Amino acid sequence: MSSKRPAAKKKKKKPGFLGVTARLVMLVIAGLLALSYLSILVSPASLWFLSIFGLLFIPLALVDLVLLVWAIFRRSSSFWIPLLALIPAFFFIGEYVNVHNRSDETPEVKIISYNVGRFGAAQDGVERSEEACLDEVLSRLNQENADIICLQEFRVGRSQDIKAICKRYFPTYECAYFAFPGTRSKVGNVTLSRFPVRSRSSQTFEESTNLVLYTDINMGPRLMRVCNCHLESYSISLPGLLKRVDDEEYWKETGKKMKRSITRRPRQVEDVLKNIDNCPLDCIVCGDFNDTPMSHTYFALRKDMKDTFTEAGRGFGASYYFLWPLLRIDYILHDTSLQATSHQSPHWGWSDHYPVIAQFVWTNK
Repeated sequence: MSSKRPAAKKKKKKPGFLGVTARLVMLVIAGLLALSYLSILVSPASLWFLSIFGLLFIPLALVDLVLLVWAIFRRSSSFWIPLLALIPAFFFIGEYVNVHNRSDETPEVKIISYNVGRFGAAQDGVERSEEACLDEVLSRLNQENADIICLQEFRVGRSQDIKAICKRYFPTYECAYFAFPGTRSKVGNVTLSRFPVRSRSSQTFEESTNLVLYTDINMGPRLMRVCNCHLESYSISLPGLLKRVDDEEYWKETGKKMKRSITRRPRQVEDVLKNIDNCPLDCIVCGDFNDTPMSHTYFALRKDMKDTFTEAGRGFGASYYFLWPLLRIDYILHDTSLQATSHQSPHWGWSDHYPVIAQFVWTNK
């Protein structure tokens, strides 16, 4: 009789250098993604650097996705690391890209929010004066036939009358504005309304030239407050950063500016929320928040409101020209008394921002 020897067990192959390195990279990217998720919950006033990871959400998510595909292709047992890190991202991706169908409902209200870049930040390569840019922008906005237009970084000469300028282009609209005076010019926010304006006020922020313009408008079936916001800017040039990668002093100064703006915005958001909480009216909050949807700023202001892009947007919602389509920093948020039927952010070249154009129907009149 012959006896069979039991088959020898195969030794488990130890991961090589590539496998160990890949796992380390997966863990690092997963950790950074976790910090980006955390950035929406923690106020930057406490941990300001978390906001930077929120800004990097899309690049981090894309890198994590590549790692997941690579791990599956390699049949790596570590695929679960990028997979678990990516699962929460699916709940936030709709803040950046959407596929809503076009509504057949006839719009009843049209609102535009647009940071006009002081009429001196054109990105279309055409040489023009600020006066010519102002003329082109306001003429184009007039063609949109919107009911309410909220503009930020509206700059004119120190001796010029903002109200008179707006009346020239929008003779049937009421105008509310606030502008900070400078030595040669003045700059601020402007709200134009085809509906009757009942009251107007402004709120400036400590140690800042940013502001919110509050306008109570009788919008047909109801009186509503429109909050035209321009929150703290980073005051940095993103293209300039790429051109001066090796300039250590420039990067240090940039870091200081980022920290300053990131820590100021939470206080500004608190001021806006206090005004909204103390207001008996339904509110529309729009403007340049200078923060992405993956931020404490956005989620704090959105609160119980709806976002026109997540409600009715199609394609990418980015509203800033540089690094498009990563940066959505301009918004129209609204109360449940309105329902957005469309959201657009056309690539007008007169500013470093793109306008946000939304149309609505009333949910209850």
